[in-house]
Amino acid sequence: MNCRNCGNKSGFLIMVTDYKPLELWEFAGGTFTRYDQKDSGDMEQTIQCAACGSDDVDTEGMDTLNYSDRPLVILSEDEWEGKTAEFKKPEEAEK
Repeated sequence: MNCRNCGNKSGFLIMVTDYKPLELWEFAGGTFTRYDQKDSGDMEQTIQCAACGSDDVDTEGMDTLNYSDRPLVILSEDEWEGKTAEFKKPEEAEK
């Protein structure tokens, strides 16, 4: 991916909103089973540059619809703040 506004190529924030259930959980006979389907219906994605906040992003052919194929890494609140701070450009000191 590439931000057309600032040239960032390393960090992007993607808000995914889905309007149908992504998983069905079944608890039966002491067994827990998770079911899901690849195409779950109406989905909206908003892609934003993590460095400058611009939504003018070239996805360079990346298939953003199959995001669920990648493993999910769960971060604590502090880890999340640290990860998002990695992509922010340092603010210039006031003169």
